Amino acid sequence: MARLKLLNKSLILENNYSNSLNLTLDAIGVGLRSVNPVCLMKKSVKLSNNNLSIFNYNGEKLVLDFASFKSTYLIGAGKATASMADAFIKILGSNKIKEGCITVPYGIKLKNNLCAITYASHPIPDSSGVLGTKKILKLLEKVTRNDLLVVLLSGGASALMPLPLDIITLSEKQNLTMRLLSAGATIDELNTVRKHLSKIKGGGLADIINKKFSVLTLILSDVVEDKIDVIASGPTVPDTTTFEDTKKILVKYKLWRNQKLISKKLRILINSGVSGKIKDTPKPGNPVFTNIHNVIIGNNNIACKNIKLFLERKGVKTMYLGSKFTGKSTSVGEFLFRLVHDFPTISTPYAFVFGGETTVDLENKINGRGGRNQEAVLSAAAHFEHLDNDMDFSIASFGTDGIDGNSLAAGAVINPKVLLRIRHKKLKISRYLNAHDSNTLFDKVNAALYTKITGTNVNDVSIVCRLR
Repeated sequence: MARLKLLNKSLILENNYSNSLNLTLDAIGVGLRSVNPVCLMKKSVKLSNNNLSIFNYNGEKLVLDFASFKSTYLIGAGKATASMADAFIKILGSNKIKEGCITVPYGIKLKNNLCAITYASHPIPDSSGVLGTKKILKLLEKVTRNDLLVVLLSGGASALMPLPLDIITLSEKQNLTMRLLSAGATIDELNTVRKHLSKIKGGGLADIINKKFSVLTLILSDVVEDKIDVIASGPTVPDTTTFEDTKKILVKYKLWRNQKLISKKLRILINSGVSGKIKDTPKPGNPVFTNIHNVIIGNNNIACKNIKLFLERKGVKTMYLGSKFTGKSTSVGEFLFRLVHDFPTISTPYAFVFGGETTVDLENKINGRGGRNQEAVLSAAAHFEHLDNDMDFSIASFGTDGIDGNSLAAGAVINPKVLLRIRHKKLKISRYLNAHDSNTLFDKVNAALYTKITGTNVNDVSIVCRLR
């Protein structure tokens, strides 16, 4: 079962207790549990009288005649995919699944024994991921025209299901992925590049299948605005990006002319795609997508709205600001500060919740330990020059997957007591921000949030709760 709770809640409260902090930590638990992949699958997948009904996150229904399929096969990749597979097999019954093959991060458990499982690396792909992808393609050879292939995708699948073009080695792809991540590339940009260096991403898997059998893809979104072609780099979805987009991104981050990262052969390939000499990834309208159904069953919106409902039940006026927050973590940190600072006491009690995915520009070097959520909270902390002793507020930001950057924490939280402890310990916030070492600071004041790997992934959530 996925870990969907804070493991160090008692320690945080013991050292920094306030009413708003207690409420905020409870709200985090509510948000995590609401995106439990098992619960989402149970809500989304129903089998009754040979009708397989699939509900997306908005409640829209797709119905498939399950009796028309001779056998059902299961493949997939991602941080939540093990739990999704366990739940799907339980809903349908193990006798209705012929065989399965999935790839998940190291440390994730799988309960069923129907699926062959491969453990691989994220966010940098490794050779195990390539092996897992080849196993998946081998399984596809067993699927016939009268069968149903179910594809389970969740955050992390882009790295966990790699199959580079013959022209690029895994090592080259690893180095390029690392450089794009450290340069602050967005997930849209990163996945655009990935799609054009892969045999299966960007609709490539659909191209390989080429209408041979029916496909149902169930997706847990970890992408801002739920862009279905970006989630997991869209292996069964038409690709709206191009080789030209890929080249622009590499030029933007000053990587295009870097011969150590991008070989001459790869530049020739991309230029050939830009000029139209070779075909691009499959686009909307391509017949290879016939008989493919892509359904998003969970997203950031679900976590945020459940947190909102929880806080409102506790008597706190709460506003959900949406799940489209992007940009630099430090800028979001300033915004979090403003949500406390710019409202008068008469407005209390109030809360804000929002989601998204920010970026951290490491300037091609990693000095410390932390991630985008902790950096946002630490940036907010840096703006509190004066503290009113009567104020009771808390600011938290966390990754629903339980992983924030290169740290073991999911995120961090601050309140006036945490800020005072930072001052009393004479910890210079600016130094930790400049070194991207937010986790080290938060560990010193018992304000880092620890869940371990949660087994789910719907991006990041931020909460501001002010009671007075």
